[in-house]
Amino acid sequence: MTSETASDLTAVRANNADVMGRFMEGLSRAPQPPERIDPADVRVVRNLVFSTPPDTTDLRMDLYLPQSAPAPVPVIVWLAGGGWRMQRRGYGPRLTRLFAERGYAMADIEYRSSEAAVWPAQLHDVIAALRHLHDIADIHGLDMASVGLWGSSAGAHLALLAAFTADGSVPFPGVRAVVAGYPPTDLLHLNDDALPGGVLGVDPSDPAWGLLGGRPSDRAATAVEASPARQAHQRVPPVLLLHGDADLLVGPAQSRRLHDALLAVGAESHLLLVHGADHGFLNTGDWELHPMTATVHSSRAPDVEGSVLLTPALIERFFDHHLRMDPWNA
Repeated sequence: MTSETASDLTAVRANNADVMGRFMEGLSRAPQPPERIDPADVRVVRNLVFSTPPDTTDLRMDLYLPQSAPAPVPVIVWLAGGGWRMQRRGYGPRLTRLFAERGYAMADIEYRSSEAAVWPAQLHDVIAALRHLHDIADIHGLDMASVGLWGSSAGAHLALLAAFTADGSVPFPGVRAVVAGYPPTDLLHLNDDALPGGVLGVDPSDPAWGLLGGRPSDRAATAVEASPARQAHQRVPPVLLLHGDADLLVGPAQSRRLHDALLAVGAESHLLLVHGADHGFLNTGDWELHPMTATVHSSRAPDVEGSVLLTPALIERFFDHHLRMDPWNA
């Protein structure tokens, strides 16, 4: 390694640390909408064990169940982000408000950290959680023919792959819609798609290296297998992509790659590029308190660019359209 290369690497690492520090500080200071004073009409069932992998502790989920909605109710599974390393239940939107109070069963699931097991362990965990929900559907009044997946960052990546390739190339049965917030979609092109000043993967501290067990370019076949943009096919369920156009952790071109791949195979895809938004906005209440404007690219009108406000109601409407036979009677 030359001194110039070593200097460049040091500068990249310093920039990565600065970006991550500002990102974490922003999350910690973000406002949250006030919770209801009266107990919500939602029953929470916590710590349901759905898998016991040999290399880690039990994996668990929490269920948020609407009390007054007629059973069976559609199910939305939430997958938290955290670079495939630091994800945990409770890290994301308030699932009582979004959308258990609105008649959806919400499942908040765990998956193994890449520090405990590398790819494809995480996808196997998501599939195990979906299978467990099938097993307990009658107990909790779940409609497993109407399942949505919703995730952020690494969780969005897994949600997409569970919907695309749960069984080699077949989507998981019953999954009818996916909402993916700022997902990595092509692990071989994360650095290519980074915005100027964004995070670059240059050493094992990079989350993609941790997921794959090494540099993505050195594990190209595995990286392709773990990249939703490389796994798109016509049978995938409808996808709603949300990505900040100022995302310094996962460049917005990653969502564009997937959107273009879905258009190419004739699948339904809607890409919302959120103006001025950085990474992680679904983990704060700011997007609920202050709706953000987004540019829309849609498979329904691929040559037309529109504009919309990103609100919880927009995401709920997407799930309503695909998971409810009659959303007005929900």
